[in-house]
Amino acid sequence: MKNIAFILFIVLIGCKSPTDKTVVSNSTELEKLKTNIDSLFNSQINENAPGAALLVSYNSEMLISKGYGLRDVNGKHPITSNTNIRMASVSKQFTALCILSLVDKGVLNLNDSLNKYWNYPVFKNITINHLLNHTSGIADYEEYFNKNWDRNKIVENKNILEWLSTNPRPVFEVGKNWEYSNTAYLVLALLVEKLSGKEFSSYAQENVFKKAGMENTTFFNLAKPVEIKERAFCYDKDSLGNWKKIDGFYMNGVLGDGAVYTSINDFHKYNNALQEQSIVSEEMHKLIFQPSSMVLPEKAKYQFNFLNNAEERYAMGWFVTEKIALHTGSWNGTRTIVVKEFTRPLTIAIFLNFASSDTRTKLIEETYELVDEYIKTTANTVYKK
Repeated sequence: MKNIAFILFIVLIGCKSPTDKTVVSNSTELEKLKTNIDSLFNSQINENAPGAALLVSYNSEMLISKGYGLRDVNGKHPITSNTNIRMASVSKQFTALCILSLVDKGVLNLNDSLNKYWNYPVFKNITINHLLNHTSGIADYEEYFNKNWDRNKIVENKNILEWLSTNPRPVFEVGKNWEYSNTAYLVLALLVEKLSGKEFSSYAQENVFKKAGMENTTFFNLAKPVEIKERAFCYDKDSLGNWKKIDGFYMNGVLGDGAVYTSINDFHKYNNALQEQSIVSEEMHKLIFQPSSMVLPEKAKYQFNFLNNAEERYAMGWFVTEKIALHTGSWNGTRTIVVKEFTRPLTIAIFLNFASSDTRTKLIEETYELVDEYIKTTANTVYKK
């Protein structure tokens, strides 16, 4: 009996299931992917300079979460997956979620006219949907304040509302065209404050960030600065080629169109909350990636290779094609991008704390290519649930 038991034991330990082999193979391929990603990012990011954070998420699992370079050049503090980086216009999706939460509460309707809330001529015929979809034609605040504002004072949302009350000339007739508008999302933030009775940042914290599990995410207003844990400062090079902090820009008191600080780890939680539809009601979640009826003009489209020149529209803080949702952010000393697929449970996010659109483009194009190849060869057998 002992001999039979021994033989059975040898047979059992000598046999590996196909699943075991698949897992080993996948582990090897994942390490290869990480090595290739490291090589790519290290070719673009100097370890002693401002850098980037990367998230690659598949099927709600974090495949890669890593930082490159420094969040604080003077202090030599590295970027990590917990580093909070300024999102610039990626912030717009959080503003849209605040609006959707107000719809859930029955406080507003997306077809409401802005004249219902502010009786200004500039808002005539403009609805909340027009603002969300960049079809309002509302005037560009940056152009005006760049020319007419005392740069020793910080511009805040209330200053822009005062300017709008003077009825600045629209860019085009309401609903007749599409043009990306930071003013539109700033007005949405003002509307959240007006209807909730809370500061916009507080409302977002309670109704979006907290529900998504984003414990260290916040808005930053230079006029009312708050402490940001593990903050990445924003950088650009001066005339001598040295890295210089540029966080004191006079328009850094504006919220709604930008100003969110978040980390790769918090964004991963948010991405999963979107997947689980746990931030707003199911009905509102269905609207997040639902495109507006207007196809974007060719000049407004992204030119990333992985989009394959697909038709693009705008949704709730996202540019959308049939297969992909994405958004970039560009502001003084920061470049960001998030890409979310509909046909596969894939999300890639890259956050830079320096102003280089070329670097952002190279990183997202080549990261997408590497990850796409990895998924095609391994992920369907291991990560599919």
